[in-house]
Amino acid sequence: MGGFMSLILDGTNGLSDVDGSAATPALRGTDANTGIFFPAADTIAFAEGGAEAMRIDSSGNVGIGGAATNDGGYARCLQVTGSTDCTLELKAGSDFSVLAQNGTTLQIRNNATAGAMTFSTVSTERARITSGGDLLVGKTSTTGTASIHVAATPAVKNGINIAATTTGTTYAMLFYTSDGVDHGYISYTTSGTSYNTTSDYRLKEAILPMTGALAKVAQLKPVTYKWKADGADGQGFIAHELQAVVPECVTREKDAVQEQQYEVTPAVMDEEGNIVTEAVMGTRTVPAYQGIDTSFLVATLTAAIQELKAIVDAQGAEIAALKGTP
Repeated sequence: MGGFMSLILDGTNGLSDVDGSAATPALRGTDANTGIFFPAADTIAFAEGGAEAMRIDSSGNVGIGGAATNDGGYARCLQVTGSTDCTLELKAGSDFSVLAQNGTTLQIRNNATAGAMTFSTVSTERARITSGGDLLVGKTSTTGTASIHVAATPAVKNGINIAATTTGTTYAMLFYTSDGVDHGYISYTTSGTSYNTTSDYRLKEAILPMTGALAKVAQLKPVTYKWKADGADGQGFIAHELQAVVPECVTREKDAVQEQQYEVTPAVMDEEGNIVTEAVMGTRTVPAYQGIDTSFLVATLTAAIQELKAIVDAQGAEIAALKGTP
């Protein structure tokens, strides 16, 4: 008689010599094509509806939706395979985090209402994305209003390092408006760094020579001063005074304020560095300090020098005429 498989059941081997297949698992319930089978040496597989749904191979790799190829080459791996997309979900109560790939798009999502996504090494948090979408590096709370916050330790670490991979001009940072047009950039080469404000003629109209620059320069009030923070000496302009003469040089308004988010109570962490209680954040009113970009003075100063030269040249001609010299 054929078609029978051997079956061994004893106190040492248990149930053995029944490998089965995805279509006919060796161990199953009332559903004939759903259960456990053994497709290869040291390998356990799970079938659903006659198709393999998961397996643990001889190296301890777990494959869901297919065998784990372990492309990363690590000692153990968990691999989720789908025909068009796949999802790995971690759930705690009603909150969950998802790692999903749909086509060529990889998405990591934390569905907690007020939670953050954190990244740690050696049980220490190194970065996080807040529930509001801010990126924090080396910090656990935001400072001021910004989308990216980086903590830098003086004399130990810089905030951001940008290194070129080839020679030539590297555009370290470009600034775009909502319409996708760039309006400035920071670039550098092996010999220097340039801070560029867009000034292409194709962006301008109603172009006229500058006049009255010498009178404008006469109104400027250059000063010397000391910084309150450390007593260091400085020289330049007071922002609102310069704004009254050349407003293009100054940003924000005199005595302006803004709302700033700050950490009221720091986050509580366990011994492994996991956040047990999120930081409590608050808002406060702080000064919105004015800033100066003196590069916008160059055109005014250049025009003033040209006006002054014209005056000097005219005076020189009058003096020459009075002296009767050609």
